[in-house]
Amino acid sequence: MPLVKTEAIVLAARPLGDTSKIVVLLTPRRGVVRAVAKGARRPKGRLTGGSVPLRRIEALLYVREGRELAVLSEAQVVWAPRELGSDWRRYLSAGRLLETALAVSAEGDNPAADYHLLLDALRLLEGGLDAGLVRLFYLRQLLANHGLWPELGRCAVCGGTVEGAVDIDIAAGAAYHPEHAPDAVRSLGAGSVRLLAGLHRPAVLRARQSREVVEGALDLVERLAAYHFDLRNRSAGLDARAQALLDRPEDESPL
Repeated sequence: MPLVKTEAIVLAARPLGDTSKIVVLLTPRRGVVRAVAKGARRPKGRLTGGSVPLRRIEALLYVREGRELAVLSEAQVVWAPRELGSDWRRYLSAGRLLETALAVSAEGDNPAADYHLLLDALRLLEGGLDAGLVRLFYLRQLLANHGLWPELGRCAVCGGTVEGAVDIDIAAGAAYHPEHAPDAVRSLGAGSVRLLAGLHRPAVLRARQSREVVEGALDLVERLAAYHFDLRNRSAGLDARAQALLDRPEDESPL
């Protein structure tokens, strides 16, 4: 049984018996790896700290080709976000990132890009960047990593340059001049187009953006991601229900 040393992000964990866990890891070379972490549910187990979702670890794995589960032998915590747990919105947003990474990277052929993108997004979220902007950045780059990002600056019909607002066919992954656009396209404003074009630059990510611009761009990337990937995020529903509870008047019964 070969021994593999790798860095990893813990995507998920679930109980296995009374004292152990099955952990799901995202690694830069092997993609998604599922492993048994023996004793990880014990309070002072040597794998306890390294089997917590959202943490980045240095892992030592016993991997046998053809077997569904590896064995996690060592897990040294390299990075553990401190701020995400203090804000439920950011925590749930981080959970959506992990679920998306699991859904996409399990079938992906570019694990290194997916791994480093997720790590960048978690660090941005930990650093206090708006959760919507972080998800926008993550999904836009994830689509690009998998060759699924449409070229917004060129019309699919005439080949001419598209400047300003653009019409987009989600299924075709194509952009159009308004006069060439087929039916059932999504219109994207000029501000959202500029935001999407500059998301790779830190200055653009941290600049003040209008809510309309961010929501327009996020709507597009969410629709593209939903079309290409299976993204039935549990955390998205939790986020919506939690916000509904906060918005309810204090004298109204939660039941």
